Amino acid sequence: MSKTKRQLLLGNEAIARGLIENGCAIATSYPGTPASEILAAVAHFQNQESLSMHTQWAVNEKIAFEVAYAGCQAGLRAAVSMKQVGLNVASDPLMSAAYLGTKGGFVLICADDPGPHSSQTEQDSRLMAMFAKIPVLDPDSPRQAKDMMKMAYALSEAYLTPVMVRPTTRVCHSRQDIALGAIQSDKREVKFDKNPARWAATPKFRLQLHKELEEKLAAIARYRPTAPKKLNPGARSKRAIIASGVAAAHTKDIIKELKIWSKIPFYQIIQPFPLHTRFIRQMIEAYEDILVIEETMGVIEMQLADRYRVKGKNSGTVPRVGELGPEKIQQIVSDFVGLESDVYSIKSPPGRRPTLCPGCPHRASFFAIKKAAPRGI
Repeated sequence: MSKTKRQLLLGNEAIARGLIENGCAIATSYPGTPASEILAAVAHFQNQESLSMHTQWAVNEKIAFEVAYAGCQAGLRAAVSMKQVGLNVASDPLMSAAYLGTKGGFVLICADDPGPHSSQTEQDSRLMAMFAKIPVLDPDSPRQAKDMMKMAYALSEAYLTPVMVRPTTRVCHSRQDIALGAIQSDKREVKFDKNPARWAATPKFRLQLHKELEEKLAAIARYRPTAPKKLNPGARSKRAIIASGVAAAHTKDIIKELKIWSKIPFYQIIQPFPLHTRFIRQMIEAYEDILVIEETMGVIEMQLADRYRVKGKNSGTVPRVGELGPEKIQQIVSDFVGLESDVYSIKSPPGRRPTLCPGCPHRASFFAIKKAAPRGI
């Protein structure tokens, strides 16, 4: 038996590999940290594997979204990647795409930047998914981010909807040993079906499409492959901990280090929206205290909708600002379960002035402005 080929990949490279292995035919992007390497890695694997697919940098995120979405309207699997503030630029086609739906699988990869490390805001793109009424998946590591590409395409094609995958900086820019899978030979007929009632829907038809969208969301909230997972099935308590994204990876390690793995039930959420209806009911019925750990807004907490039992950002238990590193999560978990814990504080390195990335086209503009207006900002 031949050994599985493995490679140490950046999170963004793992995402790109997941797209390649799952039949992505069109990949577009506008660069922005922490998402910039995704399309470059797609192009690298495309050349390495001699694949006939379309990869394109666009002039902005809106155009990138529309080019990829046109591909899925013709039946192809497509993906678009951007950072969280870029989604603001692409919000117009996003809202319509949610109503119109998809034909081929369509994955929107939106990289968030809790911290923030290189962004204007700490905004949580899962709230944009809620606003648009599309499902969102939250990976905890490069490996899970790669695996989620298969899950996202399956979900998109099962319900004819765009699917958001939302890695954060620590997922995008970590490295992990990844098993490389086979490249799918996904030869699809490229065909656009002219259907003005759907693809060019007027307000009359949009009302019906909105009703169908609500039905899709209700069904996705019962979709078993994306259901929350209890990672320590033997644990029994009237308290439980819920986490998603990279915070779930940190929380898992900390619960083990505190030696409460067999005592406190721990659930990982991979689909923060829509949160599974049955899971919400089970949590409220089974537990008296529920701790929710997520970055950066209380999206899961909001859907549990029990302000007496649920501890999180709204109760002040979890910080509302900044990313949740291991030292913060250790303190939060220790306080929740009533343990004394030696938490090591991590000192931030001295600040430095931000610089434009090597090769950034804005460098020339910046240089010209500084020459013309030395005191300008």
